Amino acid sequence: MNTYIKSFIFTLIILSGVNTISAQCFDDGHSTFKNQGWLSCNTSVGPIPERGDQHWILYDLGEAYPIDSIQYWNHNVWGETGLGAKDILIDYSTDQINWTTVGPITLDKAPGSWKYTGSKSTSLQNANMQYVLVTVISTWDQSASCAGVSEFKFNIGEFVDTEDIALESDWSLGPNPASDRINVYIPEYSEVKAITIHNSVGQKIMKLPNPVGEQMIVPISELVDGLYFISMHSESGVSSQSFVKG
Repeated sequence: MNTYIKSFIFTLIILSGVNTISAQCFDDGHSTFKNQGWLSCNTSVGPIPERGDQHWILYDLGEAYPIDSIQYWNHNVWGETGLGAKDILIDYSTDQINWTTVGPITLDKAPGSWKYTGSKSTSLQNANMQYVLVTVISTWDQSASCAGVSEFKFNIGEFVDTEDIALESDWSLGPNPASDRINVYIPEYSEVKAITIHNSVGQKIMKLPNPVGEQMIVPISELVDGLYFISMHSESGVSSQSFVKG
């Protein structure tokens, strides 16, 4: 069994057409700034039309991942914590057609303090998902016309790759660290269906063409210095290795 990335935080466009969000988890607290979260003051019909007008957020993770759990940080602006979501629904899907619903889930009311460490997490037991829909059912201030949350942290589970162990042990890359390019050696290249590169917070930043031989050169000069993960996708699973640009 192969652990890909244990957890990461997505900084994503919110597809409700209302705002954008910047993710920023702190180990021992959370920002009280209004611009570091999401606040919706206009309802609309979401990806599940039968629910009618709601406050909702749709996350596109870029590709399907096994999500072990989701942790929440509620609206944490001092004097406005009543606008924070109280009850929410979590729906997840791989195609935006078939949805699985979890909830209702009750979030703790934020204290409006930098010492706020978030609400308890919800276990999803490595459920496979690309799209995550969050719908606000109620807020702590029942008279509020707006609804907000500060942040969601998606914890990645384990990729099962029982038939892909040989591929993982055989392919390699170098030099590591590298500044301009890395050479990837893939003896079983015909089994590879896709190659992707993620940054240290799990965002997919590059999809490479399928290999046509045992060696391929990957240009990395335009990447910022840091840690990256390159992943080989085959019919039997995903195997990953890390490299450092710099």
